[in-house]
Amino acid sequence: MRKGIFVTATDTEVGKTYVSCKILEELRKIGVNSGCFKPISTGDRNDAKALIKASDIKECPEVVTPVFFKNQMSPYGASILEKKKLNLKKIEKGFKYFTDKYDFTVVEGVGGIKVPLNKDFFVSDLIKKFKLPVLVVARHSLGTINHILLTIEKLKNDNQKILGVILNTGKNKYDASVKSNAKLIYKLTKLPVLQLKYNGKIDLRKDKWIIK
Repeated sequence: MRKGIFVTATDTEVGKTYVSCKILEELRKIGVNSGCFKPISTGDRNDAKALIKASDIKECPEVVTPVFFKNQMSPYGASILEKKKLNLKKIEKGFKYFTDKYDFTVVEGVGGIKVPLNKDFFVSDLIKKFKLPVLVVARHSLGTINHILLTIEKLKNDNQKILGVILNTGKNKYDASVKSNAKLIYKLTKLPVLQLKYNGKIDLRKDKWIIK
């Protein structure tokens, strides 16, 4: 088993935390000593609290999310507004803490891969620094193919290992694109694609590609 995964997304509010929590719950069920790390949050630390609950570990939100901005916006934008620099050393220290302490760590990003963390450092650069394989979470709806292909193109250009795509089905009205999204994404990327139903679970015994 690898040391961990980096869960990123095509956009904000597409289900990164939900997917991360479901993976952590399954890891716990199969007896894997797993930790959770969300290096940066804006607005609140609710994601960190959900990750802690899912992994059932005795860590506090301030440790799981070492860098926090009060304003819910891009970290770079929030840092300017709050006149507070992004502390990369704190992030690196937190990452080392979790990967040293736990056999497997689920790292959740913030927004999509081109979200700026400071003037010349993006989520994609954080992925490079952590050197973990990447899982892409996306909306299972109209328009998702464009967002997924752009995300994957950037990751490939950065020579990142991409595990696959999870299509997270929202509580939306009927959308004809859900019938073909998964097949088209697979044809276009040759990556594993998991269609996650609304409030669905992830079976790591079945979808082993997520962690192995």
